Amino acid sequence: MKKIPIKNLVRVSFIASSCIAILVGLTSSAKDYSAATVVTKSLLIFFAMLFLSLYNVGVQAWVSVRIEYPSRRYRIIRTIASFSGALLFNFLLFRTVVYTNLHTFIIPDWYEQVRNKAVWPLLFMLHGTVFNTFVLIVHNHITLLHAKNDAELENARLKFANTEAINQLLRQQIHPHFLFNALNTLKSLIRRHPEKAEEYLIHLSDFLRASISKGHKDIISLRDELKLSVDYLEMQKMRAGEALKFSIDIDQQALGNRWLPAFSLQPLLENAIKHNVLTSEDPLYLDVIQEGEYLKVVNNLQVKHLTEASTGSGLMNLSERYKMLTGEDILIEDDGKTFTVKIKILQHAGRHY
Repeated sequence: MKKIPIKNLVRVSFIASSCIAILVGLTSSAKDYSAATVVTKSLLIFFAMLFLSLYNVGVQAWVSVRIEYPSRRYRIIRTIASFSGALLFNFLLFRTVVYTNLHTFIIPDWYEQVRNKAVWPLLFMLHGTVFNTFVLIVHNHITLLHAKNDAELENARLKFANTEAINQLLRQQIHPHFLFNALNTLKSLIRRHPEKAEEYLIHLSDFLRASISKGHKDIISLRDELKLSVDYLEMQKMRAGEALKFSIDIDQQALGNRWLPAFSLQPLLENAIKHNVLTSEDPLYLDVIQEGEYLKVVNNLQVKHLTEASTGSGLMNLSERYKMLTGEDILIEDDGKTFTVKIKILQHAGRHY
């Protein structure tokens, strides 16, 4: 069941009542009424509007408990109860004003007219209808705005959950394939270069440890993401030799107090290696560069005609994650010679930017 934003309605009731009271005070001052008249009239209008507004909040809460909100029956009963109470309240209010000394402050100019029994019932009905209609319009607007915000928030949560599900699926798909290649490479190195095999095993161990320990987090430090990526690149370098060259140019001060979505940099490096030809004659150059608030991954283009099997949703998934976390998209540039992906470096580890 949808909820009524009681706190927001109460807050708006105070604000709206104060604004109307101030407006009444200003118009009364323009008519050269005395200060006592202006203050008394403004206060009475404030408390009258506030009572009417809070009464309508109470009606909404009371009816919503007994009737499904926001059904047609709910709207009809709420409207009837709202206007019935407003008319009764204005009847009592005008009767009090007309037959007490308050009339000297509130209605000094037309007191004799409203004492006429044929006039003042019409006036209280008119005032009650107008003011209550205004209150209902304001409250309906706040309620609809609250419902819209709730719907957008729920859609955002579902979208984020879907993106995370895709991300988890990608990790599950990548790891078995990566492990198969890594173990084959390790086997080859043990036979031919035992000393390199030990170094490769250290990088592989660090990479897997980081993958497992950081895998449940949405955001990790720039230092941890960079360490994960360097371990990956060092392993690929041992596998490809001079066919792969890479460089890292990042401000060291940013490593400890800047953040990235988990597994955002390493997949970009993996995509570049997966989709380009690597040979000693034409090496693949991979550069990771900090450019202001962005991290830029650049590689020269020498695209394979036949690429490895791919889900095709790596960049799309990363794009969706960035939209959810920062409200911004990743930036992709392809000039035919180089392929560049820019991702924003996050200033803190929270989810709201």
